[in-house]
Amino acid sequence: MKTNFWRQCARLVMAGALVGGLSGCAPHDHADHDHDGEPKTAQLTVFGERHEVFAEHRLVVAGTPTRFVTHVTDLKTLEPRREGPVRFHLKLGDEPPLVRVENAPTRAGIYEAMLTFPKAGEWSVSLIVPTEDGEETIAFPSVKVFPDAHAVEHAEAPPLPEGISFLKEQQWKVHAGAELATTRKLVEQLRLPAIVTARPGSLARVTPPLAGQLVLADGQPMPLVGDKVEKGQVLALLQPSFSEIGARLVEAEGEVVRTRLALEQATVTRDRLAKLVAAEARSGRELQEAEFALKTAQAKHEAALALQATYRQATVSAGDPRPGSNLPAIELRSPISGIIVSQSGAAVGEFVSAENPLFTVLDAGTVFIEAQVPEAGVARLGATKAASYGLPGEPGRLFPLTADGAGRLVSVGLQVDAATRTVPLIYEVKNPDQRLRVGQILDLYVETNRAEDTLAIPDTAIVEEGGHPIAFVQVAGETFDKRYLILGIRDGNWVQVLSGLAAGERVVTRGAYAVRLASMSSALPAHGHAH
Repeated sequence: MKTNFWRQCARLVMAGALVGGLSGCAPHDHADHDHDGEPKTAQLTVFGERHEVFAEHRLVVAGTPTRFVTHVTDLKTLEPRREGPVRFHLKLGDEPPLVRVENAPTRAGIYEAMLTFPKAGEWSVSLIVPTEDGEETIAFPSVKVFPDAHAVEHAEAPPLPEGISFLKEQQWKVHAGAELATTRKLVEQLRLPAIVTARPGSLARVTPPLAGQLVLADGQPMPLVGDKVEKGQVLALLQPSFSEIGARLVEAEGEVVRTRLALEQATVTRDRLAKLVAAEARSGRELQEAEFALKTAQAKHEAALALQATYRQATVSAGDPRPGSNLPAIELRSPISGIIVSQSGAAVGEFVSAENPLFTVLDAGTVFIEAQVPEAGVARLGATKAASYGLPGEPGRLFPLTADGAGRLVSVGLQVDAATRTVPLIYEVKNPDQRLRVGQILDLYVETNRAEDTLAIPDTAIVEEGGHPIAFVQVAGETFDKRYLILGIRDGNWVQVLSGLAAGERVVTRGAYAVRLASMSSALPAHGHAH
């Protein structure tokens, strides 16, 4: 039978690829179903709260068992119903109903029930699907039962949906799903490229104050990248070389001379002013200022003497060749709490210079997100400047920046960059799970002052074809229609549709690209199941 032929062709397509050409299978038109003795068929597609049902069957003759090939899709998981019974409930007018139980699908998602309608007429048919919360009853469109085969032969074949064919088995593989296009309130959002930066004071580099040998405290391992450290924690010790200490000693002794001269000068000035004040030639305030300058000079001189003494002792220790002499060591402490994100790679005992940092510590518990707003877009920003961000690799998922205490607006720049004609926009966001990494590029969505009640769809429903946005509407269980869209404002993951869709149409929001691939194939049969 011709339908068996097409069924095998369709199965070959699914086994070999999602969508592709068919070798030896010619295109098939629905209008040919009543040619060459092929039985006339009908399709129906219905949606319940939890399940979608797509069924195919021959035109029904009273008293003759008819196979209803019934595809059941779980709308929550977009998976086929793989196990469990379903019940077909058949009723004609006020007569007692007939019930047919199918204990399990013959294949994943497909129940092939042989239903017998004893009388001609318009029958009500329902499918009852057990769920974890009870049962869901899904009412079919009425099924017309003909009195005999002669009546079927002269009956007009019901029109089958036209469009892009995408079989249920293919939809299940890619978890394709559709949602109703609805009207909702959208607040326009500017989509801006942004970068994650360290908050001021949360990135610190530990650099030796002078050159020397890198050593560790007794029993302390070398800190590694990824280690958590606390503020004030000793990361390593630095043992200056004899030449380095000598150079520092020379500097210290020069400072002693400078501070001594400043102290002598301050003393002379104070004594002179004291005599003039006694003679009432100067004010007492000038004497007070001179005494303060003298104390300051004395304090600096004492500090210089202490530093000189330290370097003199260090020079003696460093030049002592005896084993066990106490060499001086400078503690290198972390100035903040955080994670070590880089280290110089210097080994214990290696001589290090004073120019290069040994460790870099980052506290990423709170970070900045910085973007540049075009000059013309600043006036469009809403009063709240509420914002969210999206991460690469997580399409369709947005994280709030200003809701529920997640973060706050830090600043909107007051100066336009002369080169880029943009204004900086900075948000602070809590980052306890380290989702954001300093230097990471992401998309920032900032609310504007424009809001509309409008038809909108998720941005996952939109794909591009030839530079134009398109979407796909599910017109039947396995049939889709391509629509060219004119889009408007964007609110996070939602996009306004100005033209191309109508409210209530079922738009493909998952697997839209797979449907597009199917639309590009002219070799797929429009109807691929046997009845």
